[in-house]
Amino acid sequence: MKKILSLFIILAITFSLKAQTKIENLVKVGSKLIYAVESNGNKYDFIITLKKLQPAVIFGWEMTDPINTKGTITHTAKAMASGNTMYNYFSPGDKKLDDKTLSVWLSKSVLAGLNKTAKGIKMKMNTDAESKTMGTFTGDLKLEILIDGKAQEIEESLAKELVNGSPDGDDFFTFYNSAKLPLILRMHNGFYIGLKEIKTK
Repeated sequence: MKKILSLFIILAITFSLKAQTKIENLVKVGSKLIYAVESNGNKYDFIITLKKLQPAVIFGWEMTDPINTKGTITHTAKAMASGNTMYNYFSPGDKKLDDKTLSVWLSKSVLAGLNKTAKGIKMKMNTDAESKTMGTFTGDLKLEILIDGKAQEIEESLAKELVNGSPDGDDFFTFYNSAKLPLILRMHNGFYIGLKEIKTK
């Protein structure tokens, strides 16, 4: 009996360690995504407030002191399906991105391409950058963030430039591997940004 009880406890602990929070079931219109940013010697928060999720994402954003600026990003439905360019350098005010460009989100086609580990997919990590073949090669990793004030782990996938099928260079981004919520979680690309908190209420 003691052996069975011990086995049950071990299985329960193992299951709890493996269980990851599914943020696609939590994030909704009104949720806030809070990222820590390090750029040009400055540290500040980049705060996104979701205004619309379907059929295309719209979010308000603000950058805290010492940047102190804000605006709104609107995506097109076509970009959500097949956009392959990242918009990373924000200017104040409202901006509607073109059909090739996304910010913070990945398109369905890029997400599918990243999941084809051997081949990857051509994309731009900035609007003025050259296309690179980006791909994943590590499997799922764990990222600890706060969700409504509680520390929880979510899964992230790492993407880097692939040269002859192997990862190359220092730049990277990680993403939440969900067709429902394909968020950029962390990025190093001349600056660093990382999701640290989600507020759903």
